[in-house]
Amino acid sequence: MLVGLSGGSDSVALTRLLIDLTDHGDFTVVGLAHLNHQLRSSADRDESFCRQFAVRHGLAIAVEAVDAGAYARLHGLSVEDAARRLRYAFFDRVAVDIGADRIAVGHTQDDQAETFLLKLMRGAGLTGLGGIYPRRGPVIRPLLDVTDAALRAYLTAHGESWVEDESNDDLDNPRNRVRHRILPEMDLAVGGSCRPAIARAARLIRQDGQWLDEESGERFRALMVETDSGLEMPIGGLLAASPPIRQRVLLQAMRAAAGGHEVGLDHVDAVAALLDRTRGGVDVPGCRVEVRGANVVFLRSGRA
Repeated sequence: MLVGLSGGSDSVALTRLLIDLTDHGDFTVVGLAHLNHQLRSSADRDESFCRQFAVRHGLAIAVEAVDAGAYARLHGLSVEDAARRLRYAFFDRVAVDIGADRIAVGHTQDDQAETFLLKLMRGAGLTGLGGIYPRRGPVIRPLLDVTDAALRAYLTAHGESWVEDESNDDLDNPRNRVRHRILPEMDLAVGGSCRPAIARAARLIRQDGQWLDEESGERFRALMVETDSGLEMPIGGLLAASPPIRQRVLLQAMRAAAGGHEVGLDHVDAVAALLDRTRGGVDVPGCRVEVRGANVVFLRSGRA
């Protein structure tokens, strides 16, 4: 197992817990990975802390520095999204290099609640409202049912320190505003922590969403025909599907034709509006979608 280590309390606690459990489980911690995003003046301090932590616990650590801000500007992404993409790409490379089967990261129940509320405010569907997934490919998140407070108490009891990210206090960041303003008000409204209930709701929604994804995947494979310029599907087959399945099939088709471009629910709605016509088209990121007789065709960019 490779552990992603930021230096914050969540990843430090995760690493220490896994070290403690190694003698009692069927896994070993083969190394740590720390990505310096160069976004804060204290980023080098965090890197130094992680290097020292690795030495203290006798673990190998891979460290890399990237300019996440420049990457975000180059690709038109938010800084948070750019940092996440760079981080997981780095983890993937390190895992291959050291032969790790799993990549463990330290997301907590607090992170789950924040993510759920952010997705809700952005109008996400079931997949988004499922929040942070316990496992995606080789990435696992063992602490999703554990609170930040519990992890810090555990570290204090074991004499472990951690570093604080000062940017977590910046209320211009939507996640921080949810963390410091919205969730405390919700706690007051329910007379206790609302995080367990939100995490439970995310889990139930995630289960429903995964089932719908499986059903729509089967429908997509049954309807989809690959062409030289992209792919096409019979409109009748799409209209015969229930709206949740139809939306997912359209989304999967656009993503397959878009070559890695970001496709969202607004694009799905625009394409769905074409299905009751005999002609028409719409441009979405990475592809063009057109109705041609009884079929809807998804044309890769430059192949219209």
